[in-house]
Amino acid sequence: MKKFIKAGRRLFRDVFRLRSLRTKFIISFTGLILIPLILLAFLSYYTYLEILQQNVRTYTETVINRVERNLQIYLSDLERILELRNDYYILQFLKLSMIDDIEGNQKYTYRLWENLNNIKKYKTDLREVAITTLKGVKIGCYGVTNVDLSQNELFQILANRTTQDNIMAIYGPHDDWLGGKVFSVGCGIYGDYDNFLGIMSIDVEIDLLARICSDIRLGKTGYVTLVDQNGQIIFHPQAELVGKSVGLLLGNPVGESWRSGYYTYGNRVIMGKTLTLANWSIIGISDRAELVAEMTTVARMSFALIVGSIIVVILVALLLAGVLTKPLKELQSSMRAAADNLNTIVPVRTYDEIGQLGRTFNQMLTRIRRLMRQSVQEQKKLRQIEMRALQEQIKPHFIYNTLEVIIGLLETNQNEDVIRMVEALGAFFRISLSQGRELIRIKEEVDHVRNYLYIQKLRHGEKYDYRFEVENDITHFKTLKLLLQPLVENAIYHGVRSLESNDGLIIVKGYQAEEMICFEVIDNGRGMPASQVTAINRYLRGERLEEQEKYGFGLRNVHERIVLAFGQEYGLWLTSTLDQGTKVVLRLPLIKEDGWA
Repeated sequence: MKKFIKAGRRLFRDVFRLRSLRTKFIISFTGLILIPLILLAFLSYYTYLEILQQNVRTYTETVINRVERNLQIYLSDLERILELRNDYYILQFLKLSMIDDIEGNQKYTYRLWENLNNIKKYKTDLREVAITTLKGVKIGCYGVTNVDLSQNELFQILANRTTQDNIMAIYGPHDDWLGGKVFSVGCGIYGDYDNFLGIMSIDVEIDLLARICSDIRLGKTGYVTLVDQNGQIIFHPQAELVGKSVGLLLGNPVGESWRSGYYTYGNRVIMGKTLTLANWSIIGISDRAELVAEMTTVARMSFALIVGSIIVVILVALLLAGVLTKPLKELQSSMRAAADNLNTIVPVRTYDEIGQLGRTFNQMLTRIRRLMRQSVQEQKKLRQIEMRALQEQIKPHFIYNTLEVIIGLLETNQNEDVIRMVEALGAFFRISLSQGRELIRIKEEVDHVRNYLYIQKLRHGEKYDYRFEVENDITHFKTLKLLLQPLVENAIYHGVRSLESNDGLIIVKGYQAEEMICFEVIDNGRGMPASQVTAINRYLRGERLEEQEKYGFGLRNVHERIVLAFGQEYGLWLTSTLDQGTKVVLRLPLIKEDGWA
């Protein structure tokens, strides 16, 4: 055994050491297709067998339940008929019979006989409806007779019961006095002091059972049979088996397990259920050979499918191996050349996956070349932007002008304004430097612009006013520092400062829009014509427009810092209307304390 295992391992190793992709493809493709196919065939066979068995069981159970329901309904109807046993005429007849009052009974006999005949007409299967007294007098649909109570099994069963267990009893099948096959149901009749007076009985033609069960088939040869509490067959499609022991059908079963449950015996599939009212058992018997015959057909079809599939798979594998390996070899050669020269172009001759692979490889080479050039350009641009950003952080003329304002305030003894201006200037520089951090909280960025506007307003007087409308919910997020100050500075120097009146207004808004933070810097200054707005927006997106260099540098600086940090979907967008004002919209991602949201 060990030798075979070693040989199998050696063969497997040798096969996959082959250098030919075509051979590997054929072996792998054939194995990958056939192994699951064979497993699927076996799995389908056993799954279908299980489903078929379950369906047979479900159908048998449904049929038995239908027979049980029909019998239960019929017996319930008989039970309701037997409730008439407490009729006044019946009770009076029985009481007078006990004291042998023949004359007194004569006036009840005809009325009672008439009532019993009317009851018999309720159902066509009723052969006899009768009242039997303790004296052996039986009055029924055919008159009054004397019977031997010791030979009346139904009477003996009911006489030995008490009022507490006075439920309907069933006896039979047996021959009635006319020689027909019937089964009898009955209930005891009790007096005012729970004394037993007699019974009311109904004889039902045994053909009723045949009408309920004979047309029911389980498969081609299966059937339903009824067995009484003693294990005797009371109905079977073969009439000669009625009255015989159920052991002839079930192989002499031990105990009462055959009365309920599902099991197999030889070539038979058997399911039993007990009919509670009658203490009968409904037995469904199916032929297992029918099931086996159907599964044999399925097995033959599965085998033919597997053999045909093997032939088709091998032919397809040979064909595909030849078609696929040729362009793969060409692609391999081109890729080896590309390893030494990134300017190599892989020739693409097909539109299948291999052709897509070649096109994708060409796109990858193109992107690598573009990324290499872009990386060099971005490194240069980043260094330039960082230098410009540092230059923009602290402008000397801003410092000089602010200090001159402070001196002027000191000379006029406006000490409170000097204190507030120095505090604002200190906060302005503290946030500008921010200990070298590039990301600061939005609250700090807003405070930085607030201080800047406060200082500028002291310098420019009542020329303009400003207002902040920033949602508190966004102040804990982070942003790049010094983004808003260049925008506010543009609003002052290119917007409200040039107004002739003193009603200039700058509004700084901040809010969250879906998964972004948005800022708007709005002024009611002189605005710009549409052509200039379009030119600035193009300049912000990277188009080299020399005439916009001096007007859009601050905006471009802010925009490029945002794009370099977060990507092309973020940045600035400018809108303006001549003589009405300008709005700059700034879009940023949600950045929490521990990273992006």
